[in-house]
Amino acid sequence: MKMMPKRKTALLAVALMVVLAGGVYAGMLLSNHLTASWNVVNTNTELLLSWNPSPDGSSFARGVWYENYGVRLQNTGTATYHVLVYFHINAGAGLPANCIKIQYWDGSAWLDLPLTGWGTSQLSGYFGPSGGFDCTPGWDVTTLLRVMFDGTAPITGYNTDIWVEQV
Repeated sequence: MKMMPKRKTALLAVALMVVLAGGVYAGMLLSNHLTASWNVVNTNTELLLSWNPSPDGSSFARGVWYENYGVRLQNTGTATYHVLVYFHINAGAGLPANCIKIQYWDGSAWLDLPLTGWGTSQLSGYFGPSGGFDCTPGWDVTTLLRVMFDGTAPITGYNTDIWVEQV
């Protein structure tokens, strides 16, 4: 069977279109891919803790409330963190139950900070709601604290470690 010239031209045109379309598609598949990867890190410089004023080197008598202390937390960055403020109190001796009382001012009353570790030389605690709180950009809050060592508190040296953790 002999093809007519118009039919050959049409068949050739269709074949050329298929080859061109396939070539364009193949060119799209062969193009380069852009990729990127990164790590999000915590610089540990946006949240700042400080004493107001520092109790370092202070002497505390037993049975006296010391109310002129506070811990200041500042967020100098632009991110919001959901945090709690934790602390340890270390002593040079075992600590009898309830020999140290620490309270914070909630704006209208002094409230007890719960402490754990009685009977050891290290007490632990935290302040803030148990589920944490949002420390937003511009945050600058001083939590007023008062402390009392009762008559059973060991006469020894004490130190405190306070830090912020994201929860």
